[in-house]
Amino acid sequence: MKIKIGGYGILRSYIGQTESAKETEIPAAKSIKEIIADLAIPEGMVMLVSVNDQQQSFDYIVKEGDDIKLIPPVSGG
Repeated sequence: MKIKIGGYGILRSYIGQTESAKETEIPAAKSIKEIIADLAIPEGMVMLVSVNDQQQSFDYIVKEGDDIKLIPPVSGG
């Protein structure tokens, strides 16, 4: 199944992303939580998840063609 996955900030390096989103193939339906684990992103590095421009939970099961964005914690000053 083909999906697009992208991230912001430090998450781009875990995804191997060079453009706005990376198209990738996953062998079967997985939850966002499982995809994050497969990418070896440390727990707590993803604060929010957007799928097709709508916020989703980490338990959401991805579907063919989904456009996933991973958002890290935001800090500023």
